[in-house]
Amino acid sequence: MYWDETPKRKSGPSKTEWEAQKKIHGNRCVICGKTEKSVGKLVKAHIKARSRGGSQVMPMCPNHHYKYDHGLLTATELKKVGLTKDDVKKLKPKTPRKSAGWFDL
Repeated sequence: MYWDETPKRKSGPSKTEWEAQKKIHGNRCVICGKTEKSVGKLVKAHIKARSRGGSQVMPMCPNHHYKYDHGLLTATELKKVGLTKDDVKKLKPKTPRKSAGWFDL
């Protein structure tokens, strides 16, 4: 790295770790249970925002990942991952990104 380059942020778990995480959940969305094959691709949803030091991820379909990141999941859906609405408020980023949204981290 050169002196004028900005260090790159770690993008999350390694490919092996991500595959293991998906396998633990049966290659399914943790909220709706849809398979990766049926939704196209499961995405890495950070439980705790990276800006708050979070690194743990869970597999979600794109629909539920968007809803999770925007605080739109119901209490029943949050309960499936062991969270409450108050928990989610504490886990959200300190300041949301101004671009497309913090959901694309």
